[in-house]
Amino acid sequence: MIRARMLDAQLYLRKWALPLFLNRQNKYLYAGLMFATSSFLYLMSNHFPVFTPQQLPMGWIDRVTPFVPETVWIYLSEYFFFATIFVVCKDMVNANKYIYSFLALQTTSVLIFVLWPTTYPRELFPLDPATLDSWTYYVFNYLRSTDTPINCCPSLHVSSVYLSAFVYLDDQKKKFPIFFAWATLIALSTLTTKQHYLIDVVTGFGMAVIFYQIFHRYISYRGAQANR
Repeated sequence: MIRARMLDAQLYLRKWALPLFLNRQNKYLYAGLMFATSSFLYLMSNHFPVFTPQQLPMGWIDRVTPFVPETVWIYLSEYFFFATIFVVCKDMVNANKYIYSFLALQTTSVLIFVLWPTTYPRELFPLDPATLDSWTYYVFNYLRSTDTPINCCPSLHVSSVYLSAFVYLDDQKKKFPIFFAWATLIALSTLTTKQHYLIDVVTGFGMAVIFYQIFHRYISYRGAQANR
Protein backbone atom coordinates (compact mmCIF):
# COMPACT_ATOMS: atom_id res chain seq x y z
CA MET A 1 0.00 0.00 0.00
CA ILE A 2 2.73 2.48 1.00
CA ARG A 3 4.78 1.57 -2.07
CA ALA A 4 1.75 2.10 -4.30
CA ARG A 5 1.14 5.54 -2.80
CA MET A 6 4.78 6.47 -3.29
CA LEU A 7 4.53 5.42 -6.92
CA ASP A 8 1.37 7.49 -7.33
CA ALA A 9 3.17 10.48 -5.81
CA GLN A 10 6.11 10.05 -8.18
CA LEU A 11 3.78 9.85 -11.16
CA TYR A 12 1.97 12.98 -9.97
CA LEU A 13 5.23 14.90 -9.59
CA ARG A 14 6.41 13.73 -12.99
CA LYS A 15 3.17 14.95 -14.54
CA TRP A 16 3.96 18.45 -13.29
CA ALA A 17 7.70 18.25 -13.97
CA LEU A 18 9.36 21.06 -15.90
CA PRO A 19 10.64 20.23 -19.39
CA LEU A 20 14.37 20.23 -20.06
CA PHE A 21 14.73 22.33 -23.19
CA LEU A 22 18.34 23.50 -22.95
CA ASN A 23 21.01 21.48 -24.78
CA ARG A 24 24.54 21.99 -26.07
CA GLN A 25 23.29 23.27 -29.41
CA ASN A 26 20.88 25.96 -28.19
CA LYS A 27 22.36 26.96 -24.81
CA TYR A 28 23.88 30.23 -26.03
CA LEU A 29 20.65 31.27 -27.74
CA TYR A 30 18.65 30.73 -24.58
CA ALA A 31 21.35 32.35 -22.47
CA GLY A 32 20.97 35.50 -24.57
CA LEU A 33 17.19 35.40 -24.28
CA MET A 34 17.44 34.87 -20.53
CA PHE A 35 19.65 37.89 -19.98
CA ALA A 36 17.64 40.06 -22.39
CA THR A 37 14.42 39.20 -20.54
CA SER A 38 15.88 39.74 -17.07
CA SER A 39 17.53 43.02 -18.13
CA PHE A 40 14.24 44.31 -19.56
CA LEU A 41 12.33 43.45 -16.38
CA TYR A 42 14.97 45.03 -14.17
CA LEU A 43 15.32 48.25 -16.17
CA MET A 44 11.55 48.76 -16.40
CA SER A 45 11.18 48.61 -12.61
CA ASN A 46 14.40 50.58 -12.17
CA HIS A 47 13.38 53.53 -14.36
CA PHE A 48 9.60 53.52 -13.94
CA PRO A 49 8.77 52.89 -10.26
CA VAL A 50 5.09 52.54 -9.44
CA PHE A 51 5.47 53.70 -5.83
CA THR A 52 7.79 56.23 -4.21
CA PRO A 53 11.14 54.58 -3.38
CA GLN A 54 12.00 54.47 0.32
CA GLN A 55 15.49 55.09 1.70
CA LEU A 56 16.62 52.46 4.21
CA PRO A 57 18.47 53.32 7.42
CA MET A 58 22.27 53.08 7.27
CA GLY A 59 23.71 50.42 9.56
CA TRP A 60 27.12 50.81 11.17
CA ILE A 61 28.76 48.60 8.55
CA ASP A 62 27.24 50.76 5.83
CA ARG A 63 28.67 53.84 7.52
CA VAL A 64 32.19 52.53 8.11
CA THR A 65 32.63 50.81 4.74
CA PRO A 66 34.78 53.12 2.61
CA PHE A 67 33.76 54.33 -0.83
CA VAL A 68 36.27 52.78 -3.23
CA PRO A 69 35.23 53.68 -6.80
CA GLU A 70 37.93 51.46 -8.33
CA THR A 71 36.05 48.37 -7.12
CA VAL A 72 33.45 49.10 -9.80
CA TRP A 73 35.53 46.78 -12.01
CA ILE A 74 34.90 43.91 -9.59
CA TYR A 75 31.25 44.92 -9.47
CA LEU A 76 30.96 44.77 -13.26
CA SER A 77 32.75 41.43 -13.51
CA GLU A 78 29.32 39.97 -12.68
CA TYR A 79 28.44 39.92 -16.39
CA PHE A 80 31.53 37.88 -17.27
CA PHE A 81 30.68 35.64 -14.30
CA PHE A 82 27.29 34.81 -15.84
CA ALA A 83 28.81 34.01 -19.24
CA THR A 84 31.18 31.45 -17.71
CA ILE A 85 28.22 29.38 -16.52
CA PHE A 86 27.15 28.52 -20.04
CA VAL A 87 30.73 28.10 -21.26
CA VAL A 88 32.07 25.99 -18.38
CA CYS A 89 28.99 24.04 -17.25
CA LYS A 90 29.05 20.51 -18.72
CA ASP A 91 25.89 19.01 -17.22
CA MET A 92 22.91 20.22 -19.29
CA VAL A 93 20.41 19.09 -16.66
CA ASN A 94 22.17 21.36 -14.19
CA ALA A 95 22.19 24.18 -16.77
CA ASN A 96 18.44 23.76 -17.27
CA LYS A 97 17.86 24.00 -13.53
CA TYR A 98 20.00 27.12 -13.47
CA ILE A 99 18.11 28.92 -16.20
CA TYR A 100 14.76 28.16 -14.51
CA SER A 101 16.03 29.30 -11.11
CA PHE A 102 17.64 32.43 -12.56
CA LEU A 103 14.45 33.58 -14.31
CA ALA A 104 12.34 32.81 -11.24
CA LEU A 105 14.76 34.78 -9.05
CA GLN A 106 14.72 37.75 -11.42
CA THR A 107 10.93 37.79 -11.71
CA THR A 108 10.36 37.53 -7.96
CA SER A 109 12.93 40.23 -7.20
CA VAL A 110 11.43 42.62 -9.76
CA LEU A 111 7.98 42.04 -8.23
CA ILE A 112 9.44 43.05 -4.86
CA PHE A 113 10.99 46.15 -6.46
CA VAL A 114 7.61 47.11 -7.93
CA LEU A 115 5.67 46.63 -4.69
CA TRP A 116 8.37 47.93 -2.31
CA PRO A 117 10.98 50.08 -4.08
CA THR A 118 13.99 51.12 -2.02
CA THR A 119 16.70 53.63 -2.83
CA TYR A 120 20.31 54.40 -1.84
CA PRO A 121 21.68 57.94 -1.16
CA ARG A 122 24.38 57.92 -3.86
CA GLU A 123 24.51 61.70 -3.76
CA LEU A 124 26.53 61.36 -0.54
CA PHE A 125 29.29 59.66 -2.56
CA PRO A 126 30.00 61.77 -5.66
CA LEU A 127 32.51 60.69 -8.29
CA ASP A 128 35.52 62.99 -8.56
CA PRO A 129 37.15 62.98 -12.02
CA ALA A 130 40.22 64.65 -10.53
CA THR A 131 41.04 61.65 -8.35
CA LEU A 132 39.98 58.81 -10.67
CA ASP A 133 41.53 57.55 -13.86
CA SER A 134 39.46 58.42 -16.91
CA TRP A 135 38.27 54.86 -17.63
CA THR A 136 37.06 54.23 -14.09
CA TYR A 137 35.29 57.57 -13.96
CA TYR A 138 33.62 57.08 -17.35
CA VAL A 139 32.48 53.51 -16.66
CA PHE A 140 31.25 54.24 -13.14
CA ASN A 141 29.47 57.40 -14.23
CA TYR A 142 27.81 55.51 -17.08
CA LEU A 143 26.73 52.77 -14.66
CA ARG A 144 25.09 55.30 -12.39
CA SER A 145 23.33 56.98 -15.31
CA THR A 146 21.83 53.73 -16.60
CA ASP A 147 21.17 52.06 -13.23
CA THR A 148 19.21 54.41 -10.98
CA PRO A 149 19.72 54.16 -7.17
CA ILE A 150 16.47 52.24 -6.63
CA ASN A 151 15.87 48.45 -6.72
CA CYS A 152 18.10 47.99 -3.68
CA CYS A 153 16.61 45.30 -1.48
CA PRO A 154 17.17 42.45 -2.08
CA SER A 155 20.28 42.95 -4.18
CA LEU A 156 19.81 41.23 -7.53
CA HIS A 157 23.52 41.72 -8.16
CA VAL A 158 24.30 39.61 -5.10
CA SER A 159 21.58 36.99 -5.47
CA SER A 160 22.40 36.42 -9.14
CA VAL A 161 26.12 35.78 -8.64
CA TYR A 162 25.63 33.48 -5.65
CA LEU A 163 22.91 31.52 -7.47
CA SER A 164 25.34 31.17 -10.38
CA ALA A 165 28.13 30.00 -8.08
CA PHE A 166 25.83 27.34 -6.58
CA VAL A 167 25.69 25.68 -10.02
CA TYR A 168 29.13 24.27 -9.19
CA LEU A 169 27.77 22.43 -6.18
CA ASP A 170 26.34 19.93 -8.67
CA ASP A 171 28.81 20.14 -11.55
CA GLN A 172 32.63 20.24 -11.36
CA LYS A 173 32.58 20.70 -7.58
CA LYS A 174 36.27 21.59 -7.42
CA LYS A 175 35.40 24.87 -9.13
CA PHE A 176 32.85 25.86 -6.49
CA PRO A 177 35.31 27.52 -4.02
CA ILE A 178 36.70 29.65 -6.87
CA PHE A 179 33.31 30.87 -8.05
CA PHE A 180 31.99 31.29 -4.51
CA ALA A 181 35.01 33.47 -3.65
CA TRP A 182 34.48 35.49 -6.83
CA ALA A 183 30.79 35.93 -5.99
CA THR A 184 31.76 37.10 -2.49
CA LEU A 185 34.13 39.72 -3.90
CA ILE A 186 31.34 40.98 -6.14
CA ALA A 187 28.95 41.07 -3.18
CA LEU A 188 31.46 43.10 -1.15
CA SER A 189 31.96 45.46 -4.08
CA THR A 190 28.28 46.42 -3.91
CA LEU A 191 29.13 47.99 -0.54
CA THR A 192 32.40 49.68 -1.55
CA THR A 193 30.79 51.15 -4.67
CA LYS A 194 27.90 52.38 -2.52
CA GLN A 195 25.35 50.66 -4.69
CA HIS A 196 23.74 48.70 -1.85
CA TYR A 197 23.15 48.48 1.89
CA LEU A 198 24.38 45.51 3.90
CA ILE A 199 20.78 44.32 4.33
CA ASP A 200 20.53 44.13 0.52
CA VAL A 201 23.55 41.82 0.44
CA VAL A 202 22.19 39.57 3.21
CA THR A 203 18.73 39.27 1.68
CA GLY A 204 20.26 38.78 -1.78
CA PHE A 205 22.28 35.83 -0.49
CA GLY A 206 19.16 34.41 1.16
CA MET A 207 17.22 34.67 -2.11
CA ALA A 208 19.97 32.77 -3.92
CA VAL A 209 19.83 29.95 -1.36
CA ILE A 210 16.04 29.72 -1.55
CA PHE A 211 15.82 29.56 -5.34
CA TYR A 212 18.74 27.15 -5.58
CA GLN A 213 17.00 24.78 -3.17
CA ILE A 214 13.66 25.03 -4.97
CA PHE A 215 14.89 24.44 -8.50
CA HIS A 216 17.94 22.25 -7.89
CA ARG A 217 16.60 20.09 -5.07
CA TYR A 218 12.79 19.94 -5.04
CA ILE A 219 11.33 20.49 -8.52
CA SER A 220 11.17 17.53 -10.91
CA TYR A 221 12.24 17.64 -14.55
CA ARG A 222 11.34 15.62 -17.63
CA GLY A 223 13.93 14.00 -19.89
CA ALA A 224 16.87 14.35 -17.51
CA GLN A 225 18.96 11.47 -18.84
CA ALA A 226 18.56 12.44 -22.49
CA ASN A 227 19.90 15.95 -21.93
CA ARG A 228 23.05 15.12 -20.00
